[in-house]
Amino acid sequence: MPVLRFGFSLMLIFGISVTACAQHHYFSIAPGRKNETVHFNNYDNLIVTEFVINDTLPLRLMIDSGVEGVIITDRAISLRLRDSWLRDFKISAPGSSEEIDASITKSLKLSFEPLEPIVTNMVLLKDDFFSLDQYIGAKVHGLIGMEKFRNLMVTTSYDRNTLRFERPREFKIKNHTQIIPVIITQGKPYMPVRVALDDQHIMDLWLMVDSGANHPLLLEKDSLDGFEPKVSLNGIIGKGLAGNIPGSFARVGWMMLGNFRLDDIVTSFTDQYMPNNFFNRQKRHGTLGAGALARFLVTFDYTNSRILLRKGSKFSQPFEYNMSGLNLRASGTGFNIFEVSEVIPGSPADEAGILPGDILVSVDEKYTFYLNMGELNNLLSDRAGKVLKLGISRNGRHINFKIRLRRLI
Repeated sequence: MPVLRFGFSLMLIFGISVTACAQHHYFSIAPGRKNETVHFNNYDNLIVTEFVINDTLPLRLMIDSGVEGVIITDRAISLRLRDSWLRDFKISAPGSSEEIDASITKSLKLSFEPLEPIVTNMVLLKDDFFSLDQYIGAKVHGLIGMEKFRNLMVTTSYDRNTLRFERPREFKIKNHTQIIPVIITQGKPYMPVRVALDDQHIMDLWLMVDSGANHPLLLEKDSLDGFEPKVSLNGIIGKGLAGNIPGSFARVGWMMLGNFRLDDIVTSFTDQYMPNNFFNRQKRHGTLGAGALARFLVTFDYTNSRILLRKGSKFSQPFEYNMSGLNLRASGTGFNIFEVSEVIPGSPADEAGILPGDILVSVDEKYTFYLNMGELNNLLSDRAGKVLKLGISRNGRHINFKIRLRRLI
């Protein structure tokens, strides 16, 4: 049975809170059309699609329920929009109690075929603190909040890599659908879940639904009444304003989403997600990420303040964490040069002697130049017990390694 991999290499966390005012214009379906379906690029369950600014400037944005508005993270795009800047302001982001310098634009036209275009302000980051390209392994220029589609029912199929848009009055609820109420705060949905921690202590939690983070579950330790996992692995759980966000990985017994139960979930724990910023966290306990959402057909219904879930093909797949111990970042014009950014202590890669800064050039005689980040990560976390032959370039020398994949938690 195939498994899903979760690790730092693609775990970018964006709980960004925009403090600037913005016009509230939302995408809609053209008159005479009942629904629309759009295919998206799937990067470890992160949704990236094509948009156009003012009919002339194409860009690729991640659709993210964990942000509000449109946030351009690519400095080159921000500079091209310099004539549209209105004023500077600051936003907060994970990994630091500090704030990011940003600008807000005047109203710009944003097109997303085949929906009707919108007119909206955009937030431009002065610097690309997050390096989305490196950790996704593809060109991404920024983020757009799911709330920009708030007048529509948005159904995400992670199995087919499609987004289906319908008007709420025309949407038909199918059998075996769980309807979960949410509260929308600053454009972001929050929902209740019940979780059994590894000591079987059951807690009712309040989570932000964050489709722009590929972890299944992230819990903020300072909200858990002193709970500490009995068995955990220290590591980097994501990337934020101040750089890497430290924390640990552990498993929780189960999580209930309505009447659907997910078992043995790899969970990120940290007290550095929003340090000294409990107010901005809306008193939540953590976030529910795309690693869990991808087990379902997910419909966001902002109009009626609810999320609808139906089982997808991945529902029963086991949750797995990085089995090689290698975390990678991509570079080059095609994002197909893969540098080791971190080696997890005590992992198969660490025991073999692979080092940060090494370039991974082949896996089982498959050259990485012809692979994307998702394909490569699947090879590196195929199944426990599998032996992989890795070709490494180090300071101009080619070195061969063998590692045996295994569960680290």
